[in-house]
Amino acid sequence: MQAVIEHWTPVNEITTPLAGTPVFINSGIIKAVTPGGEKISVGRIDYEEFDEENFQYVISPFWDIIDGLTAKVFQGIPGIKQELRLARYYRANFTPVFITERTPSKNREDLWELLGEAGLDYYDRFEWLLRSNMRCANDNLIVERLRSGVQTFHFSKNLRISDVQYGDTVIVSDLKTLAVTAPKFTNTMLRLLYAGAVICNQQGDVIISAAERTTAILLLSAQTELASQSRCKVQKAGIEKAKNHGKYTGRKPIAVNALLMEEIVTQLDDKIINVSMAMKQLGLTSRSTFYRKMKEYLPGVSTS
Repeated sequence: MQAVIEHWTPVNEITTPLAGTPVFINSGIIKAVTPGGEKISVGRIDYEEFDEENFQYVISPFWDIIDGLTAKVFQGIPGIKQELRLARYYRANFTPVFITERTPSKNREDLWELLGEAGLDYYDRFEWLLRSNMRCANDNLIVERLRSGVQTFHFSKNLRISDVQYGDTVIVSDLKTLAVTAPKFTNTMLRLLYAGAVICNQQGDVIISAAERTTAILLLSAQTELASQSRCKVQKAGIEKAKNHGKYTGRKPIAVNALLMEEIVTQLDDKIINVSMAMKQLGLTSRSTFYRKMKEYLPGVSTS
């Protein structure tokens, strides 16, 4: 893992942190969403207000997780220079592009309608982002509200890994209790690492620390990829064998009602429903399939 720079000389007023103690702080976790819907914590973003109407945003990348991810999963946080590898990126009295590209501006015609939908009666871009499920068309990043303080969880089949946040501790009585099969074990362990958990045993001994997180993610991800390639190879061989015996006809395409698709797209454009609700109405479980069907049935509609 490359070094992370704690102390860096700012190049201008925008990148210079404000002095003093904030009078108000609001925080969120930046997560990369995979095509399969898995959420990977990649950073923290704080909005801080000071006296005399000064404010700043602070973006703190989770390098121990980021360094274990491929470009297919994570392409960087817009508006910051990832090559600098700073522990914290400051934007003083300036709204960073990461916020402006995924929140409504003051001049937007339907601004108050959007604020009302989020339960806001005042203009606050960052709070709106934390309350909405807005995603930018240019990346796969979302922001979820950061719970204050770290917590300790005891692993069980009832544990919702989505409740685990960066810095939390997960106590495991026995690693074998994580799953009953090797693939599920790898998947569960990866999900805990993606959340940013420190994994310990019941005696308090650390099994995987933050310092070891990158290596663990790299190894488990490689194992998952190899297993996937092996399954694809076996599946391909089975298909070829079936073709040679004249028994393979291919996967049946998913049928979608064209009129229903047109109505749903209209509701999406009018912001009556979101993509998840649209997929549910169509009986689709894959976001990529949904957009492919949009192009197929309504070629003139933009999917951006």
